Amino acid sequence: MRKFSLLAGIAVLLLPFGLLAEDHEEAPGSLTDVWLMVPKKGMETEFETAVKAHMAFRAEAEDSRNWLAFMPVIGHNLSVYQFRACCFEWADQDAYNAENQEKGLGANYNENVWQYVDHAHHYIEYMDWENSHWPDGESDGPYFGVTAWKMKPNQGSGPREARLKLSQMALENGWGDADNQWLWHWRIGGPNELRIVSAFDNYAEMAPPEQSFFEFITEHMGSEEEASALFDQFGSGFAGSDYTVWVHREDLSTPASEE
Repeated sequence: MRKFSLLAGIAVLLLPFGLLAEDHEEAPGSLTDVWLMVPKKGMETEFETAVKAHMAFRAEAEDSRNWLAFMPVIGHNLSVYQFRACCFEWADQDAYNAENQEKGLGANYNENVWQYVDHAHHYIEYMDWENSHWPDGESDGPYFGVTAWKMKPNQGSGPREARLKLSQMALENGWGDADNQWLWHWRIGGPNELRIVSAFDNYAEMAPPEQSFFEFITEHMGSEEEASALFDQFGSGFAGSDYTVWVHREDLSTPASEE
């Protein structure tokens, strides 16, 4: 893919995105709250109507978190809705749970939205800002490509070391310019997966670059054999991958402040 192709045959970026790091002058928190929801069949319209009302309620209640909604436009499951709130640390979750109870945020969801939900999943995602290139305010989508790798058990340190080396080579040698942005993250809860996300203004930006990332790494390592070995070291930690393109649904997100 255009933004950050780590393996010659794998499209590389799940999040958030310039939207994720929005309004942060300092390094943002490392965690994102993530909900995935699938509406009951035939009740998608009712679900969306209820979500809009619920998000308006959150805004009126001055929810301290800004919830962003996304839907897949390319992938194997197009019926899922994703809601994300970034960025915080573990201790902040305790305070938010108390806020949730005090303001009745969850109660409003249970009363008005849950009746239209077939099933839902809840995750926390960890953002590796240090080894990513995601400048604040520069990636607003509205499209986000996400590659998820299924991690093998007992993989050792090799794949992680290769990921860090590839990332630092990209950062140090100019791959991370304004048009090449990537964010590493992985989910806490559910299957053990590593993810990377890239933002696109439109479908045209999804076209492959003139120079692939493998070619870029080969150029700076000076040897195709060394580059191939590094990519193989990274890929040895995974059993497979999945690629999805999400679009930001502003109409289902927390309404923007009028201030």
